[in-house]
Amino acid sequence: MSDKTETAAKADDTRTITLPASGKVVVLRKGKGRDMRIAARHVNPATDPIGYSMALAAALATIDGNAVLPEDLDEMDMEDVTAIMGGLPGKSLPQGMPSP
Repeated sequence: MSDKTETAAKADDTRTITLPASGKVVVLRKGKGRDMRIAARHVNPATDPIGYSMALAAALATIDGNAVLPEDLDEMDMEDVTAIMGGLPGKSLPQGMPSP
């Protein structure tokens, strides 16, 4: 495994990330407004911006072809979670939350 996260954007608006700690492959699809609304239903972005961002990341991600739950991200290596969060578009994060 490398020390560096590998990221590639594709023409279909997905982003593929090879996670630095686990070596697993994440595909982040391009989000829609409804993804933000659904994530906000589960976690209030005003009171838990990190939880909201993780819920949004889980909604947009597949890991090795499998759907992801926010609880899955909770159990992942922080280095891998940071790589996934860094793959989200900056404007998808709650206002005031720094983009990774």
